[in-house]
Amino acid sequence: MRETLTTALDLMFGHEGGYVNNPKDPGGATKYGITHRTLAAHRGVASVTPAQVKALTKEEAAKIYRRSYWVQSGGDLLPVGIDFMAFDYGVNSGPAQAIKSLQRIVGVTADGIVGAQTVAAVKAYKGDLIGAYAAERLRFMKTLKTWPVFGRGWQKRVISVEAQSRQLIRGFQVNTDVNTSSAKANPKDQSLMETFKKPEAWASIGGLLSGLGGMASGSGPIQWALAIIMVGAFATGVYFLIKRMQDQAA
Repeated sequence: MRETLTTALDLMFGHEGGYVNNPKDPGGATKYGITHRTLAAHRGVASVTPAQVKALTKEEAAKIYRRSYWVQSGGDLLPVGIDFMAFDYGVNSGPAQAIKSLQRIVGVTADGIVGAQTVAAVKAYKGDLIGAYAAERLRFMKTLKTWPVFGRGWQKRVISVEAQSRQLIRGFQVNTDVNTSSAKANPKDQSLMETFKKPEAWASIGGLLSGLGGMASGSGPIQWALAIIMVGAFATGVYFLIKRMQDQAA
């Protein structure tokens, strides 16, 4: 096994979270990115329970990744950087799909198997293969019916994997401790109603109502002008509040 496998596994565990069982995820019960079906196949049984998936250790998950994903994704054959991209892609979408996407980019038969022809084409590719591979992975993901649910998390992950792959190519030390967005993440956008539940929003509304109440006791163009200015300031404040809440939720 190539030495970079250790780093690749550390990066993988950084991307994949702990136990999840999202009803919207066709993969079902999953831990460390290992689905219940993959775990059952690895153990040679018909099925496993969610509790058994939850009890999966990182050591067993690493064995599954080595045996069922790293080799099939060309981990020991492809150039450093591309090997990690294919490995990560393969974990999400299957090694065959990951390799087919790569083969289409480099112009060889898309059979999903890493052979001498594929390796030679990858090494001879002229251009930014890292960027092209990341773009092709996103293109494929956008065709999936679960993109509206998981798309935002997937996109963040692909961007992170692209950056980490470039670091691997340059021989930089890659930070493997940061838990990046999982492909199964489903970040929730902040709606207006959710924003107005925040104390900051109520403070702004209270200030507006207090000011308008004070001006209501008077009349004339000056009072109306002040009221318009206050409403405009309030609207601007709410806009930036919503933007800040959305950034925090991302």
